Amino acid sequence: MRNLLTLLFLIALVFPALGKDYQIQALENAHASFRSATNSAMYAEAAQQYESLIHEEGIRNGHLFYTTGNSWFMAGNVGRAILNYRRVEPFIPNDADLKQNLNAARKLKADLIPEKEPHPLAVRMLGWHFGTSTQVRWMLFSMTWIACWALLFWALRSARKQAKIGAAMTGILALGLFLSLIAERIIHRRADPGVITVNEIVARKGDGPMYAPAFLDPLHSGTEFQSLETRGKWRHIRLADGQTCWVPINAGETVAIK
Repeated sequence: MRNLLTLLFLIALVFPALGKDYQIQALENAHASFRSATNSAMYAEAAQQYESLIHEEGIRNGHLFYTTGNSWFMAGNVGRAILNYRRVEPFIPNDADLKQNLNAARKLKADLIPEKEPHPLAVRMLGWHFGTSTQVRWMLFSMTWIACWALLFWALRSARKQAKIGAAMTGILALGLFLSLIAERIIHRRADPGVITVNEIVARKGDGPMYAPAFLDPLHSGTEFQSLETRGKWRHIRLADGQTCWVPINAGETVAIK
C-alpha cells in the first residue's frame, strides 16, 4: 500500500475541489476514521465516509478515489477496492503505487477469468500493436514523425534518392503508429468498464430472474466486466474471456460515475 504519509497531504490536495466548510470537515472526519481504524469494520466506515463525498457532494479527485480504494482494500471488500482504483487511473495512469495496489486487489478475486486472446491472424499482422504499450508507441510515433520530416527536408535540399526512400518509409511507419494510437483511443472511449461489488451474484442468460443461470458458478466481488447495455433493472455485460451474461444493475458499478 502507498505510504501512509501520502494521506497527510490528502486534505491539502483535495482542498481546491472543496468549497464548503462542512465538506472539509467531512473529509477530515473520514481521514481521522481511516487513521484510527484497527479492523475491517472501521475501515469500511472510513470508506463509506469518503464515498459520501464522491456520490453526495460530487467531488472527483484522484487522491480521494485512491484513499477510498485503500480503505475498501483494508476492509476486505475487493470489489469496491478495484472499482475505486480503476477510477484513479484517468488521474494518475502510470503511477507505480496505483498499479501495485490494483494488482494486489486483483489477486484476491475469487473469479480468475482469463482475458480473451486476440485472433491468431491479428496477432501475426499486428503483433507490434498488441505487444507494445501506448507510451512506447507514442514515443516511436514522435521519433518516426520527426525523422520523416528531417529526411523529407534533406530530400528537398539534396534530391538524393536515399533521402526520399527514407522519408517514405518513416512516413509509413509514423502513419501506422498513429492509426494504432487512434484505434486504441476510439476503443477506449467506447468501453464502459465496471466491477461486480456484491459478494456474489448469479449471472443470467437474459434480463430477469426467470432466465437460466449463464454459468455453473455465481460471479463474485471484484469480477471486472464491460457494460454493453442496460434494460430496466438489469445490465448486459461482457467478461474478460468474451462471454456475455446479465446481472442486476445493483450487483456492480461502472468505473465511470453516472
